[in-house]
Amino acid sequence: MTKPNFIVFSLIVSFLTACAANTSPTPTATPLPSMTPTSIPTESSLITTTGAFFALSVADINASADWYSEKLGLEIVMQPPKTGQAAVIVLEGGGLIVELIQHDDALPFSEAAPTIADKTLIHGIFKVGVIVEDFDKTVAILKERNVTITFGPFPATVEQRANVIIQDNEGNLIQFFGK
Repeated sequence: MTKPNFIVFSLIVSFLTACAANTSPTPTATPLPSMTPTSIPTESSLITTTGAFFALSVADINASADWYSEKLGLEIVMQPPKTGQAAVIVLEGGGLIVELIQHDDALPFSEAAPTIADKTLIHGIFKVGVIVEDFDKTVAILKERNVTITFGPFPATVEQRANVIIQDNEGNLIQFFGK
């Protein structure tokens, strides 16, 4: 396992252990799939980057894993057994690693902050971004795969890179930038 992948795995194990609320993690019965280097694009991968990572708390881990597989071409590289109240799936492809976590006690944003309609009014991360090798190809594939484009695409200018903002199946914003 490469050092960045080991770090991601260690963080996941630490998170799951903390979520287990004093219950010991159950060891996996079968070996986990080997992690692929993030610099090697897969044939089905939508993007090619030199490396990017983000993690999301989701309501339906299987629906989200399906969305990231179908829409962004990522493949599941890790799916340890549920520990305590948390399940984790890690997907990877084209230099992007996405960690999905479904915790039994998690609340949707609309319940946690019912009076806030705009996530930019809450401190913290409200979107993630990835720089892609071929911006035009990325936009074309997003459209071909019927991905919801929320803003853009915007052409490169003196002030900004070419970019487009999409929504995943749970409304999370992901921004793709051209090199």
